[in-house]
Amino acid sequence: MEIEWSEQSRDDLRNILLYVAENFGRRTAEAVLADIRSRANLLKDFPMSGRVFVKDPEQGIIYRSITTKLNKIVYFIDGETIVIVTVWQNRRDIGRLKKQLTQ
Repeated sequence: MEIEWSEQSRDDLRNILLYVAENFGRRTAEAVLADIRSRANLLKDFPMSGRVFVKDPEQGIIYRSITTKLNKIVYFIDGETIVIVTVWQNRRDIGRLKKQLTQ
C-alpha cells in the first residue's frame, strides 16, 4: 500500500511543527515529526490497525485514526492507497474534527 498525504494533512503537520519548534525547540519538533512519520509508515503494512474514528455513510467513507504521543492521524483507505486526511493535535476539540469530517 502507498500513503498519500492530503493538502490539509501537510498543512496541519507544518503548523504543528512550527508551533513545537517555536515553543519547545527544533530538536523536539524533529522528534515529533519522526514520531508522526513512523506511525504513518506502519499503516503501509497494517492499514486496519487504526480504530474506526467516524463513519460518513453519505460518502461511504470510514475514517480511522492512530494516535501518536500528542497527535491523532486520521485517514481512510481507498483501494491500495491510505489517504491521510489530517493530523490533529490531541488537545483540540475532537468533536469539532468529527463534525468537519462528516459535513
